[in-house]
Amino acid sequence: MGRVLSYTLIGGIIGGIGTVFSIHPVIMRTLLVFSSILMLWMSLQMLGIIKVRKFCWFRKKGKSRNPFVIGLLNGLMPCGPLQAMQLYALSTGSILKGAFSMFLFGIGTVPLMFLSGFILNVVKGNGRILLNKIAAVLILILSIAMLNRGLLSFGIHITVPQKSNYISSIVMEKEQVVEFTLSYDHYADIIVKNNIPVKLIIHVPEEQLTGCNNEIVFPDFHIQKELVVGDNIIEFTPTKTGDYLYNCWMNMIVGNIKVIEEEK
Repeated sequence: MGRVLSYTLIGGIIGGIGTVFSIHPVIMRTLLVFSSILMLWMSLQMLGIIKVRKFCWFRKKGKSRNPFVIGLLNGLMPCGPLQAMQLYALSTGSILKGAFSMFLFGIGTVPLMFLSGFILNVVKGNGRILLNKIAAVLILILSIAMLNRGLLSFGIHITVPQKSNYISSIVMEKEQVVEFTLSYDHYADIIVKNNIPVKLIIHVPEEQLTGCNNEIVFPDFHIQKELVVGDNIIEFTPTKTGDYLYNCWMNMIVGNIKVIEEEK
């Protein structure tokens, strides 16, 4: 109850902030990288690879074991998926929508938390130590994945990029058209020409649309669009050659736009 309430309240507050001003994409990317680094740091501490001296800011007798209080504090913990949902709540620009989205996220985590608590109550001694190590490794893997997504949004690859078959645009009269069919786990890499308006057509089958790929963001062209089943048209004009990344709202799916000079 404490976790769900905490998530809901934070979602409402962040959604309310989104009604006043929008966060620059660079700041959102930086927050994603920062939260993943915190998770990485936490996992290394749990594994005993690094040790950090603990500071006591105030003295208090005993420790609170109130599960409701601990649940409330969960909303402030460094967690990549949690920060991603908070960014989504911010993007809603609504107190109600922000609170509701975080409420649903909190409810969705309840079954797994109950299962984790049950297992920890059953397993004792060395078994619990082993579970803590497994949890630390899982957090480490998740933090690296989150860090990779955050750095990709800045155009930095920490993994070997896979070879891609770029889809080239077709120049028609005063615009160039490029189209592809949406897949649930990736966006297409495309090649377009500089200084010619682009008409990007994304065909979206119902079975391929998910809660992650349904909102697409083009940070360098200041475009954010929610995809629907059918044909979705996105228009922009590149004014400089180079590579431009576009991604889903959670930075989990990334595609590349290569802008080249027009042939004369």
